[in-house]
Amino acid sequence: MGKDYQIPPAVLLLQCYIYIAEGLMMMLASLRNENKIFLCLGPFNTEQERFIQHFELLQKACLPDHASYFSFRETTAHARFSTLSEYNCFKDAQRMAKELRGNFANDPDRMAELRRIEQVAEHNCVALNLLCRLGTLEPSLKISFEFIHHPHFAVAAVKRS
Repeated sequence: MGKDYQIPPAVLLLQCYIYIAEGLMMMLASLRNENKIFLCLGPFNTEQERFIQHFELLQKACLPDHASYFSFRETTAHARFSTLSEYNCFKDAQRMAKELRGNFANDPDRMAELRRIEQVAEHNCVALNLLCRLGTLEPSLKISFEFIHHPHFAVAAVKRS
Protein backbone atom coordinates (compact mmCIF):
# COMPACT_ATOMS: atom_id res chain seq x y z
CA MET A 1 0.00 0.00 0.00
CA GLY A 2 1.17 3.51 -0.82
CA LYS A 3 1.20 6.27 1.71
CA ASP A 4 -0.80 9.39 1.10
CA TYR A 5 1.61 12.20 0.48
CA GLN A 6 0.57 15.61 1.68
CA ILE A 7 2.31 18.72 0.45
CA PRO A 8 3.64 20.71 3.41
CA PRO A 9 1.78 23.97 4.15
CA ALA A 10 4.95 26.05 3.63
CA VAL A 11 5.22 24.68 0.08
CA LEU A 12 1.56 25.49 -0.56
CA LEU A 13 2.22 29.03 0.67
CA LEU A 14 5.00 29.28 -1.92
CA GLN A 15 2.50 28.07 -4.52
CA CYS A 16 0.23 30.98 -3.53
CA TYR A 17 3.10 33.35 -4.27
CA ILE A 18 3.65 31.67 -7.63
CA TYR A 19 -0.03 32.03 -8.55
CA ILE A 20 0.00 35.74 -7.65
CA ALA A 21 3.22 36.36 -9.59
CA GLU A 22 1.95 34.42 -12.60
CA GLY A 23 -1.35 36.30 -12.54
CA LEU A 24 0.41 39.66 -12.41
CA MET A 25 2.78 38.64 -15.20
CA MET A 26 -0.07 37.59 -17.47
CA MET A 27 -2.13 40.69 -16.62
CA LEU A 28 0.81 42.94 -17.52
CA ALA A 29 1.44 40.96 -20.70
CA SER A 30 -2.21 41.30 -21.72
CA LEU A 31 -2.11 45.04 -21.08
CA ARG A 32 1.03 45.28 -23.17
CA ASN A 33 -0.36 43.13 -26.00
CA GLU A 34 -3.87 44.58 -26.20
CA ASN A 35 -3.62 48.13 -24.92
CA LYS A 36 0.01 48.84 -25.77
CA ILE A 37 0.68 50.09 -22.25
CA PHE A 38 3.44 49.07 -19.87
CA LEU A 39 5.81 48.65 -22.79
CA CYS A 40 9.38 48.34 -21.56
CA LEU A 41 11.30 50.25 -24.16
CA GLY A 42 14.61 51.76 -23.27
CA PRO A 43 18.11 52.23 -24.55
CA PHE A 44 19.86 50.16 -21.91
CA ASN A 45 18.44 46.70 -21.30
CA THR A 46 16.71 44.36 -23.68
CA GLU A 47 13.72 42.34 -22.51
CA GLN A 48 15.93 39.25 -22.34
CA GLU A 49 18.50 41.05 -20.18
CA ARG A 50 15.76 42.22 -17.79
CA PHE A 51 14.42 38.65 -17.61
CA ILE A 52 17.86 37.33 -16.68
CA GLN A 53 18.33 40.07 -14.06
CA HIS A 54 14.97 39.31 -12.45
CA PHE A 55 15.05 35.53 -12.58
CA GLU A 56 18.72 34.54 -12.51
CA LEU A 57 18.60 32.99 -9.04
CA LEU A 58 15.43 31.03 -9.78
CA GLN A 59 16.94 29.74 -13.01
CA LYS A 60 20.04 28.55 -11.16
CA ALA A 61 17.74 26.67 -8.79
CA CYS A 62 15.72 25.32 -11.76
CA LEU A 63 12.51 26.86 -10.42
CA PRO A 64 10.21 26.29 -12.15
CA ASP A 65 11.52 23.41 -14.23
CA HIS A 66 12.82 24.37 -17.66
CA ALA A 67 12.00 28.07 -17.29
CA SER A 68 13.74 30.12 -19.90
CA TYR A 69 13.42 33.51 -21.48
CA PHE A 70 12.09 31.89 -24.64
CA SER A 71 9.31 30.02 -22.82
CA PHE A 72 8.47 33.24 -20.94
CA ARG A 73 8.34 35.21 -24.18
CA GLU A 74 6.20 32.58 -25.91
CA THR A 75 3.74 32.54 -23.01
CA THR A 76 3.45 36.30 -22.66
CA ALA A 77 3.41 37.05 -26.39
CA HIS A 78 -0.01 35.43 -26.73
CA ALA A 79 -1.58 36.71 -23.50
CA ARG A 80 -5.03 38.19 -24.08
CA PHE A 81 -7.79 39.14 -21.67
CA SER A 82 -10.16 36.75 -23.45
CA THR A 83 -7.96 33.80 -22.49
CA LEU A 84 -7.00 35.06 -19.01
CA SER A 85 -10.58 34.79 -17.81
CA GLU A 86 -10.48 31.03 -18.43
CA TYR A 87 -7.60 30.49 -16.04
CA ASN A 88 -7.51 33.00 -13.24
CA CYS A 89 -4.39 32.54 -11.12
CA PHE A 90 -5.71 35.01 -8.57
CA LYS A 91 -8.72 32.79 -7.79
CA ASP A 92 -6.37 29.85 -7.26
CA ALA A 93 -4.18 31.89 -4.89
CA GLN A 94 -7.21 33.10 -2.95
CA ARG A 95 -8.66 29.60 -2.66
CA MET A 96 -5.35 28.12 -1.55
CA ALA A 97 -4.73 30.88 1.01
CA LYS A 98 -8.15 30.24 2.56
CA GLU A 99 -7.45 26.51 2.72
CA LEU A 100 -4.13 27.14 4.47
CA ARG A 101 -5.65 29.10 7.36
CA GLY A 102 -6.12 25.99 9.50
CA ASN A 103 -2.48 25.00 9.09
CA PHE A 104 -1.19 28.31 10.41
CA ALA A 105 -3.85 29.08 13.04
CA ASN A 106 -1.22 29.25 15.80
CA ASP A 107 1.17 31.46 13.82
CA PRO A 108 -0.03 35.10 13.80
CA ASP A 109 2.65 36.18 11.30
CA ARG A 110 1.64 33.53 8.78
CA MET A 111 -2.04 34.30 9.32
CA ALA A 112 -1.35 37.97 8.58
CA GLU A 113 0.57 36.96 5.45
CA LEU A 114 -2.34 34.78 4.30
CA ARG A 115 -4.73 37.71 4.78
CA ARG A 116 -2.45 39.94 2.70
CA ILE A 117 -2.28 37.32 -0.05
CA GLU A 118 -6.06 36.96 -0.02
CA GLN A 119 -6.49 40.74 -0.31
CA VAL A 120 -4.07 40.99 -3.24
CA ALA A 121 -5.71 38.02 -4.95
CA GLU A 122 -9.25 39.31 -4.39
CA HIS A 123 -8.53 42.84 -5.62
CA ASN A 124 -6.59 41.61 -8.65
CA CYS A 125 -9.34 39.11 -9.46
CA VAL A 126 -11.89 41.93 -9.51
CA ALA A 127 -9.59 44.11 -11.65
CA LEU A 128 -8.93 41.23 -14.03
CA ASN A 129 -12.64 40.50 -14.40
CA LEU A 130 -13.27 44.17 -15.17
CA LEU A 131 -10.47 44.25 -17.73
CA CYS A 132 -11.67 40.99 -19.29
CA ARG A 133 -15.20 42.41 -19.66
CA LEU A 134 -14.20 45.85 -20.93
CA GLY A 135 -10.65 45.31 -22.18
CA THR A 136 -9.79 47.52 -25.11
CA LEU A 137 -13.41 48.56 -25.55
CA GLU A 138 -13.12 51.24 -22.87
CA PRO A 139 -10.33 53.69 -23.73
CA SER A 140 -11.06 55.86 -20.68
CA LEU A 141 -9.83 53.15 -18.29
CA LYS A 142 -6.60 53.95 -16.50
CA ILE A 143 -4.66 51.09 -14.95
CA SER A 144 -2.00 51.51 -12.30
CA PHE A 145 -0.36 49.16 -9.83
CA GLU A 146 -0.10 49.89 -6.12
CA PHE A 147 1.52 48.08 -3.21
CA ILE A 148 -1.28 48.73 -0.73
CA HIS A 149 -1.85 45.24 0.70
CA HIS A 150 1.49 43.48 0.33
CA PRO A 151 5.06 44.77 0.14
CA HIS A 152 6.00 42.47 -2.77
CA PHE A 153 2.80 41.99 -4.78
CA ALA A 154 1.02 44.83 -6.51
CA VAL A 155 -2.71 45.38 -6.74
CA ALA A 156 -4.15 46.60 -10.03
CA ALA A 157 -6.18 49.79 -9.70
CA VAL A 158 -8.61 50.29 -12.59
CA LYS A 159 -10.23 53.72 -12.82
CA ARG A 160 -12.09 55.75 -15.38
CA SER A 161 -10.38 58.97 -16.36
